[in-house]
Amino acid sequence: MRLLFANPNTSEAMAGIMAAEARRVAAPGTTIDVCSAAFGSAYISTRGEAAVAGHALLSALAQAYDRHDAVIVGAFIVPAVTAAAKEMMPVPLIATGEAGLAAASVLGQGISILSIGAPARRMTDELVAATGLGGRVVSIRDIGLTGTELTEDQPRADAAAIGLGLRAVEEDRADVIVLGAGSMEGMARRIQPALPVPVVSPVGAAVCMAEMILRLGLPKPRAGNCAQPSGIAMTGLDPALTRLFGGA
Repeated sequence: MRLLFANPNTSEAMAGIMAAEARRVAAPGTTIDVCSAAFGSAYISTRGEAAVAGHALLSALAQAYDRHDAVIVGAFIVPAVTAAAKEMMPVPLIATGEAGLAAASVLGQGISILSIGAPARRMTDELVAATGLGGRVVSIRDIGLTGTELTEDQPRADAAAIGLGLRAVEEDRADVIVLGAGSMEGMARRIQPALPVPVVSPVGAAVCMAEMILRLGLPKPRAGNCAQPSGIAMTGLDPALTRLFGGA
């Protein structure tokens, strides 16, 4: 099977971190290609950045989705970034955030999310509400580091995550921890030995979920909220995106 991993921000470093994790967990025979946004911000932590990222993601997918069996979007803060792409793609699309929470919901009752600040926290709250897991998420804890700091100083980031994870277990009674940012990818396997509960990598969960969906032969919905619309007239868009909307 052939998966397209889409990075909705402009950071090639971030794309590399997430793609490495995706390829690490992919089953033999699964090919993972990568595309990134051509415009927007390097990290997505506000609604404004998410709005731009949604457009950039659609544009990138319009040019790259062909000949892929499913799409994975490296965005924890859904649906702010991925709602339109999930609708417009003709193949199944899985966002890492929803996959991470879905995996966590199977592993334990109480879920704690490690987040990266107040703006991202607001959109993380929206993700939790959208997934219907509000009654299961016992805490969202701010790691206190930026995306850049998380990727450039791994020992500091790991120590902060372990400290928060232990507090989530002891104070919040968390049964499972979810890494709530793409810049944390790769961290789960490093900090897991220090924590008594599972630590979920959303990218890894999304890859495995995409493979499962494809092995089960489950298609993209052709009716309902996620059905792909057609024949939408658009002006001023790049040619690939115009074609995706059903234009000439």
